Amino acid sequence: MKMKSISLVMAGILAASALAGCGNQSQASQGKGSETTETKQLVVWGGVPGEDGPDKIVEDWNKQHPEAQAEYVRFVNDDTGNTKLDTALQSGEQIDIFFTYSPDLMVKRASSGMLEDLENLGAKEFVDENILGGEESFLRVNNKIYGIPTVTEPTGIMINKDMLDAKGVTIPENWTISDYEEVARQLTGEVDGKKVYGCNVYWGGGPLSIARSILGGDEFYKSDTETNFDAKEYQINTKFKAMMDEGIAMPYEEIFSRKLDVYSHPAFLSGEIAMMPFSAWMLRYVNDKENFPHDFVTTFAPFPSTDDGTPNPYQSENNNTICMNSQSRNKEEAWEFIKFWITEGSRYIAKMPAWSGAAEDEIVAKILGENPEERFDVEAYKKVMLRDDFKYIVPTKTTALSEITQIYKEESQNYFLGVTSEEDYYKNLKERADKALQSAQ
Repeated sequence: MKMKSISLVMAGILAASALAGCGNQSQASQGKGSETTETKQLVVWGGVPGEDGPDKIVEDWNKQHPEAQAEYVRFVNDDTGNTKLDTALQSGEQIDIFFTYSPDLMVKRASSGMLEDLENLGAKEFVDENILGGEESFLRVNNKIYGIPTVTEPTGIMINKDMLDAKGVTIPENWTISDYEEVARQLTGEVDGKKVYGCNVYWGGGPLSIARSILGGDEFYKSDTETNFDAKEYQINTKFKAMMDEGIAMPYEEIFSRKLDVYSHPAFLSGEIAMMPFSAWMLRYVNDKENFPHDFVTTFAPFPSTDDGTPNPYQSENNNTICMNSQSRNKEEAWEFIKFWITEGSRYIAKMPAWSGAAEDEIVAKILGENPEERFDVEAYKKVMLRDDFKYIVPTKTTALSEITQIYKEESQNYFLGVTSEEDYYKNLKERADKALQSAQ
């Protein structure tokens, strides 16, 4: 009788322990006798502030998918932020899905084993059915799909229309780099005692990429063993340096000290520069009058070409690539989330989606916002940003791409700061880049 009582007590303890253990796990069940399944947790890192769309995507996903709850973590898309992301990935921190925003980082992460080959999950069919331009419209490393673009990003020149009108300046059709220089000269001056530069010729960490708009995604490569930095398209950097020296383009010392080498919208929206290179996603800053107060209308023009009028159709790219961590333990759920972000989730992001199913009128309304005429030259936006003659910028050669990109940034910085002469700039750039390419063979 005593042994029976002890057995009953032990059974009660074990039952209580089992219930307590169940209470410590995240799980979903459907009625008595059904299987209990653990709720998966997905961690997503991206460069877009959560309040600008990602939080709503995650909220919508979580409502529809109680079996796989997502959390969004924002990192700043700069050198520091990308280093933080890479360090977290290498340390084994849980990150199931993350974004990559540049070709050199895409190559680096794929080559180091950080990225899952999405073709194993059916990416080829999904891309062909859902992405503008299909799989030929974005970077594939070693011909594999390691990530899928979520947005398409036409590029161009953003211009203060009020300054144009005040000076009586008209942007020529099919304008050239000399036209660009002359317009910048005319727009340079003072407003309310404050210096206004006609333009900024730095963007994305390097000089305005006229070469890329002409040559496309493989602009750096002349062959498999030689880089292209002696091409005439790169000689335009000499003109950019002269424009800085003349004072009609913002000097690099100021660009560098104010960290405007990647994005210069703070100076544009404060009226310090009249023209700047931009990508479509940056229009969210024009809409953000709380953080960037201004009272002028923004108009648009395509990139200028060389003075001989060489066609430059490469003015759009599919970007903001969503990737899966190769070490994720939730790959099936992560793949479903990736597809959701690209399709249903695209309506929450104020960028032009790469999803081929998006409606054009909805895109314009989403990007330009309410009462767009108060901030934008809407017809110029449609003419420049919604052109149907764009070609996509797609790198197909990726050997030593990260190293070559860094060399270009370093040597250009030295040149524009006046550390090296024009002759040494092009000489050092070509020699260093060639050596990096040949060493990587």
